[in-house]
Amino acid sequence: MTKLIINADDFGLSEGVNYGIISAYKSGVVRSTSTMANMPGFEHAMELLKENENLGCGVHMTLSCYKPVLSNLKTIVDENGYFIRRITNEVIENMDLDEVYEEFCAQIEKVRSKTDITHLDSHHHVHTLEKLRPVIERVLEKYDLPIRGGFEYDFNYSKIIPLIDTFYGDNVSEDYFVKKIDYLKSYEIADIMCHPAYIDDFLMKTTSYSMARINEHKILTSKDTKDFIQDNFLLTNYREL
Repeated sequence: MTKLIINADDFGLSEGVNYGIISAYKSGVVRSTSTMANMPGFEHAMELLKENENLGCGVHMTLSCYKPVLSNLKTIVDENGYFIRRITNEVIENMDLDEVYEEFCAQIEKVRSKTDITHLDSHHHVHTLEKLRPVIERVLEKYDLPIRGGFEYDFNYSKIIPLIDTFYGDNVSEDYFVKKIDYLKSYEIADIMCHPAYIDDFLMKTTSYSMARINEHKILTSKDTKDFIQDNFLLTNYREL
């Protein structure tokens, strides 16, 4: 039976997001999450995690949302000290990769001081970009953690878990898992990204993808979804691999 990791991204982004993810874990099919160490809701997320120890938690490495963990960075922030919102290979060419590496390590260490890290992934999938390959190679050499796949380049690392699809945007529907069952079952193990949340003011001001998260939460906690997944897949997280 296919092992399915339904991972809720953005844990720590805001308190509303945190509560929505915990609800999708306790009352739904989410078994894994990844946290943003640089966001205002991080400490709140870590407190909730203490009460939900079986929820696997990785690091959602962030280079394109809010502010970095470290100060005095020059090439990866704008004039106001915020991350550059749209990261492309062309944007990365103007960055000091040592700064990116140091910031990613600082985020990982901040999470590691609070909980055991199950895996790595990233906000807006920046870790999959070709120009960040040298950074990700250094990070994995240092931490030796599983990492979400989806790379735009060939990457020889034994702990890559395929990101085979995203429960996001136009993909979000009540029959998503029914329609995708043959595709999902063609894998031994797979990661599906999702973003369940409750809405709060900070989320609304931070991202255009806000109200849709309520619908994700509704589907991921519905009885039909839970029954279908229980009958067809083995829900797991990176810790249990």
